[in-house]
Amino acid sequence: MRPPDYHYLLPNLAQGSAPPRAPGMPFDVIVLAAYEYQPDLPGYTVLKVPLDDGPPPDKATRMTIRHKAREIADRVRRGQRVLVTCWQGRNRSGVLAGLALVNLGVAPDRAVRRIQRLRNGLTNEHFRAMVASGRI
Repeated sequence: MRPPDYHYLLPNLAQGSAPPRAPGMPFDVIVLAAYEYQPDLPGYTVLKVPLDDGPPPDKATRMTIRHKAREIADRVRRGQRVLVTCWQGRNRSGVLAGLALVNLGVAPDRAVRRIQRLRNGLTNEHFRAMVASGRI
């Protein structure tokens, strides 16, 4: 089994690659943002947000992303430990975690820079623009 690959963006908010199916990670909630990886993960609350990393997201997808980012931020505010994932832990998880950061009061440009620095993330220009806009 490979070790989990994630970085903390805030004390209760982390971003990473697709998690292993085995329990043992220090999180209450795992967000699965890779459409190709949506397993059930016993022992965790799982939020499934299947996103594609290719084409620009349509209006309905952008609304879903913003809604789930608010839910992630709300869970962090309630003290839950949240891991936001996608396959590589860069773009799809980056847009959700980035907008959650903005919702938690981090300036949009700082949220983008933090994800770029820690995860080499938000290389998808459409997702990066969503976070940079600060529109949550």
